[in-house]
Amino acid sequence: MFERELCKHSAIQNVAYCPHTFNETHHWLKGAVITEIPGTLFAGEEVYRNYGSKHNARAYLEDGIKGNVPDFALPEDAKQLVFRGWDALCEKYAQPVFFEKSPQHLAHWAALSLMLEWAQQCDCQVKFIGLVRNPLGVMYSAQQLFGTNPETRQYGWLNIQKNLLAFRQMLDPGQYHEVGYEALTEHPVEEFTKVCQFIGIDYEPAIGASVHGNSLKKAIEDPAFGLQLATPVRQIAKQFGFRDEDLRNDTFDPDWAQQHVGPSAFAQLLQRLRNRVLKPIKLKYFSR
Repeated sequence: MFERELCKHSAIQNVAYCPHTFNETHHWLKGAVITEIPGTLFAGEEVYRNYGSKHNARAYLEDGIKGNVPDFALPEDAKQLVFRGWDALCEKYAQPVFFEKSPQHLAHWAALSLMLEWAQQCDCQVKFIGLVRNPLGVMYSAQQLFGTNPETRQYGWLNIQKNLLAFRQMLDPGQYHEVGYEALTEHPVEEFTKVCQFIGIDYEPAIGASVHGNSLKKAIEDPAFGLQLATPVRQIAKQFGFRDEDLRNDTFDPDWAQQHVGPSAFAQLLQRLRNRVLKPIKLKYFSR
């Protein structure tokens, strides 16, 4: 939603081609894989496996670059490919603003570290927007969209927000702006105006016109959604301004865990097969 609305602005562009859904390039996560950053710096303390291999991750990354800047000469060196490839994307799309959103990056310190290294040596003016949302709403939406178990997924949210807390401390003043989902959906014009001011462009009325947010309301009114946030999750959430009453779910159902139905093992297997085998083969033998 945030990307869709922001990119309605006449001054903002995102990539025209992306090998993944929702215009999520995964560029820095793929970069972390191919530059062989130690596995301890990835979520779960192991190198991200959903590309299938380092070779596949490189195929995905090269496809993403060439799909947008076909004349770019791909360097052999992995880090040069990552950095110079992103420079080429910025040169094409930062006219004047290039916007990119890949939520996977925030789960992996390996990707954030690589991104920060590039930002500190590139010629562009680089700014970061942190998106923060009540974990109850996040877990409810994830359950509805992906069938994931909120009881388990809440700890993934915790680790992601811990990374955000650390990452924002490493940025220069004026380089970071934080947006709360709840404030954005309640006051879209005001919040998007602040975002535009942070970026350095004028607000345009089209932005925010179709914003709505009711996942949290649905979550706290759904008797089948009985998640009680764990204490460590609530502790981190409070660092972003959430109060105890914001994090309370009074619809607890002791039978909720038995009611939860996730995606079938077969569906998950098909998705992994597509990402790790079929798509890389297509990129290797049938790419542009």
